[in-house]
Amino acid sequence: MSGLSTKDVKTDGGGVPKTIAPGTHTLKINSVVLKRFPFMEADNGYYFIINVETKPIEGFEGFLIDTDDESLGRYAGQIGEVKTNRYYYKDGATKSGIIINRDMELLKQLKNLCEATESMKWFDDADKKYDTIEAFIDAFNTAAPFKDKFMNFTVAGKEFERKNGYIGYDLFTPKLTRGTVAIEPEDTAISKLIPFNEEKMWEKYQKKAVESFGDDTMTDIPSAGEFKDAPDFEL
Repeated sequence: MSGLSTKDVKTDGGGVPKTIAPGTHTLKINSVVLKRFPFMEADNGYYFIINVETKPIEGFEGFLIDTDDESLGRYAGQIGEVKTNRYYYKDGATKSGIIINRDMELLKQLKNLCEATESMKWFDDADKKYDTIEAFIDAFNTAAPFKDKFMNFTVAGKEFERKNGYIGYDLFTPKLTRGTVAIEPEDTAISKLIPFNEEKMWEKYQKKAVESFGDDTMTDIPSAGEFKDAPDFEL
């Protein structure tokens, strides 16, 4: 007697997501990017973004590495764009009057990455070689001292709704407590990695109730990943 089989019924929503979510991950750095959105132009500000990837996942079909050149293949793992700070970097001052230099703060983040990837020789050798922070970051990508080195990351994030209705993640490293780090080498003997706290580090999306119907026209507000909720300056 034949009938409907229950053996191959899957309820996982179509497999492993192609991007990472907030949490603790083991990741490698593919590149780093300075990114500026229109709302940051007056401040001459930058987000410092780390393009990351998990270890290869068996049977997984990741995003194309280059949508204009399919011959380059697909990512072997999940990918993500992780900001080194939820807030963007700019020249300014804290509420207590401490002067903040954008480029120095970005160099601090770059040094953190070099320490985590055991690439401090490259950082030290770069002393006074580059006139701008943009040139410094370009050189870091070209030299790629981080290549194929896996690290433990704690990643925080805020959910947002994409235009297609799916949930996306605005990812960033969490605010640290004394003696902790957000990134460290995978084989660190005594870990200082800040533990992931879902309640504090994962801001869930809450769909707003429809307040009116009829002929009202709704403005298509960019998602969090496309400069929604422009952040205020903060360390």
